[in-house]
Amino acid sequence: MKETFARNKILSLLLVFLLLTNIGMLVFFVYTKPEPPKKGNDKDNKGGEMLQLLEKQVGFTPEQLAKYKSLKEVHWNTVKPYFGEMRTAKDNFFKLISTAVPDSVINAAADTIAAKQKKIDVTTFRYFQELRAVCTPQQQPAFDSVVSQVVKKMNAMGRNRNQPPKDSVKQ
Repeated sequence: MKETFARNKILSLLLVFLLLTNIGMLVFFVYTKPEPPKKGNDKDNKGGEMLQLLEKQVGFTPEQLAKYKSLKEVHWNTVKPYFGEMRTAKDNFFKLISTAVPDSVINAAADTIAAKQKKIDVTTFRYFQELRAVCTPQQQPAFDSVVSQVVKKMNAMGRNRNQPPKDSVKQ
């Protein structure tokens, strides 16, 4: 009988411990507030990370920030259709897989994609040149550093920066 009492006592203590642990977790989850989303990932704050970099690292004035916003809007309105054209060109390129086509057609389709990408890259390069012209000579080295950071992020978008691009066919 003593063994039964000892076993029930251990089970009772274990039950009380688990009950208190569950109550503690419940209180923790109910009363802790979730972390606010990062500003750089906020869709309403598009370009906000670049704005902060220009303000904090380069030292843009409010007038320069206003010029940046204006240039950014013009740039985005210019390149947005190019991205649509590129998507269409790539769709058309990969539709060629289902038919037997000569290499000349494949190369022409690939050249079309390359031309669209070139248009985007040159437009973006000119945008950064215009933005650099807004800087004072003292701000230009810091701006060059920020642009270098931004370009690295643009190139690494969608994949881990420390790994090569994943093969979409491998599993």
